[in-house]
Amino acid sequence: MRSKRKPLRLFPGCALCVILDKELLKNDKDVISAARQALGGGADMIQLRDKSSRSCAMIKTAKALKSVCREYKALFIVNDRIDVAAACDADGVHIGQGDLDLNAARQILGYGKAVGVSVTTIRQARRAKSRGADYLGAGPVFTTPIKSGRPARGISLLEKIKPLNIPFLAIGGIDTKNVARLTGRGIHSIAVIRAVCLAHDKARAAGILKKALIGT
Repeated sequence: MRSKRKPLRLFPGCALCVILDKELLKNDKDVISAARQALGGGADMIQLRDKSSRSCAMIKTAKALKSVCREYKALFIVNDRIDVAAACDADGVHIGQGDLDLNAARQILGYGKAVGVSVTTIRQARRAKSRGADYLGAGPVFTTPIKSGRPARGISLLEKIKPLNIPFLAIGGIDTKNVARLTGRGIHSIAVIRAVCLAHDKARAAGILKKALIGT
């Protein structure tokens, strides 16, 4: 039986989550390299996003990423794939509205792991909190090709979520050019994909974002 310890405390302290998208990074070697660069630049959390790999290959990559994250004392989360999260003993899993039920994810991973939920509306945010989510991924804040077809929710969604008193990561189209629009409204925790994955110098991109978020 898995431990029923309290869920992992992700916040405060998690300003920058870098989501490594296998489709953008092409291969496992690039994914691991990108993780090291992002963490070297100041990322607090790494999330693996892989929509196509088979379980055995993804678990191998996930274990390598977890090891890298431990070197930097950072958190490691797996997107969607709860089987992979369990197999590599990740710090948690992040699920979308159409993925495995939050309660089922908790039963599989146990209470010592984090379960994050993607939300695009305040109603979804309230429901995720009531069902025991540890944190939310809220957005898309700005337009992004990663979520093509989904309208930008703007900073107004984040303002509505604030009073719920649940940790959240703003996500969607955030980069070094617009992050100040969030920090100017008191939002200092974000998740990014393209802003780091597609950057020529990933460590520098992560560093700029982290500096903006923590105000140094």
